[in-house]
Amino acid sequence: MTVFRPFLAVLAGAAVALTAAVAAPGAATAAARVQWAACTEASLAGFECATREVPLDYDKPHGATTTIALSRRSADDPAHKIGTIFLNPGGPGGAGRGMVVAAAAGRLVAPDVLARFDMVGFDPRGIGASDPLQCFPTDAEAEALFAQMRLVPLSRSEISSTIRANVKYTEGCVRNAGPLLTHMSTLNVAKDLDQLRQAVGDNKLNYIGYSYGTLIGATYANLYPGKVRAVIIDGNVDPDQRTNRRLDNKFDRAGGFEIVLSGFLSECDKAGANCAFAGNARTKFDALRDRLRHGPAEVPDLGGTVTIDDLTDFISGTMYNIATWPDAALQLQIAYDAIFGGGSAPAALAAHPFPKAKPGPGWSADDYLYNGNDSFLAVNCADAPLPRDPWLYPSIAAGFEKASPTFGRAEAFGEVACANWPRISERYDGPWDRKTANTVLVVNPTYDPATRYDFAKRMTTELGNARLLTLDGYGHTTRYSACITGWYSQYLINGALPPAGTHCKQDRAPFPAAP
Repeated sequence: MTVFRPFLAVLAGAAVALTAAVAAPGAATAAARVQWAACTEASLAGFECATREVPLDYDKPHGATTTIALSRRSADDPAHKIGTIFLNPGGPGGAGRGMVVAAAAGRLVAPDVLARFDMVGFDPRGIGASDPLQCFPTDAEAEALFAQMRLVPLSRSEISSTIRANVKYTEGCVRNAGPLLTHMSTLNVAKDLDQLRQAVGDNKLNYIGYSYGTLIGATYANLYPGKVRAVIIDGNVDPDQRTNRRLDNKFDRAGGFEIVLSGFLSECDKAGANCAFAGNARTKFDALRDRLRHGPAEVPDLGGTVTIDDLTDFISGTMYNIATWPDAALQLQIAYDAIFGGGSAPAALAAHPFPKAKPGPGWSADDYLYNGNDSFLAVNCADAPLPRDPWLYPSIAAGFEKASPTFGRAEAFGEVACANWPRISERYDGPWDRKTANTVLVVNPTYDPATRYDFAKRMTTELGNARLLTLDGYGHTTRYSACITGWYSQYLINGALPPAGTHCKQDRAPFPAAP
């Protein structure tokens, strides 16, 4: 494990107690409605918030409970309201309550959808404000282990330190996280979602899930196929591969990043003067990567020491959103000039080439910062089998790296903490082909780094009743397309499906011409 995920946008949630809280038996049943009140957090001002008790262990439905935190943006036209759309941002480890802010700002759906639906974000169990999982009493204790890990461990000592620190990290989770640690699987999240559906009074589910949220959607569709009204899954996993052949899945994920990196470099060269890194961009990037593999470089004017970890973290994050590509190309050229000489990047635009990623603030100033990392492991280690011997990972990484030289090694070591994670039987690994009451809409870019287009095609085939809508473009999940947004509206409001084989264009160029 590494503290800053190169392959997903970790939203570091807040933990307010060392041991995740678990309520006493006697929770309200799902039939009781959610009681909404004004949110108290400044980040959710103007929205409504609530909490909901759900069973900690669904095999003991009348036993201990855990709390799910929710937020709501009410429909603009309540007289013609269709229902509630539940929103999940992905992760795992992503807190979802802030999704209502994005929805209200028009970044998820069009105004016609906002008029007809309540939009509800929820922090999945153990994440954010939902009885947050916490593996260490303090940030400092977690950070002491993170300091011993490398995102791209290369030397024998780096590999050994990274593995040993990950083993200790898991030991900290087992020691401190409490009973919720072994009940974090996507199976439980999907069951929680059905409890929430009932609690808002909807007969069937309306849902939009992004990235890992597509696994939640696919799991729900197969647990409760008769309860699907409108489920959109955008930026898709391959559910069968992810839950049954996780190493193969991680190998393919690394390859997906390589595909999009090649696209980034190719588009840069095609853009010419509109891309600061143009002119044999592939050759320059490979030279930069290979130089940093041999050790850090001092770049005093651009932020000091730059490492291979910095480059890998920076470029993987860049692949998620083409809006960042022009600035990222400039930063790469600044770094290239500083390390190899030349100076073609405008000095006046110099900035730190590879900003160090840091966890975001929690729900209050003194919150534990690493709930997102803790819950990332708790979900992934529960959901899929991985090798139980941590010392197998160096050879796995070597194979990954041969196929994916920029991203393979980091991907291979990304979940080494699962090697000594508690064995967990609560997981869903299929079947995936149960026929749902209504067709699931599968949406994906052709060049998605974290959830490659192949995954979406497999998701569509594996589900019992699904239709694929394709964005011809770049980025993680679909962005910048009026065509995609239009089909979201038609599907959510009317149940209309795009014709089979429909492709939408992206309304933003990777490297637009200067105005």
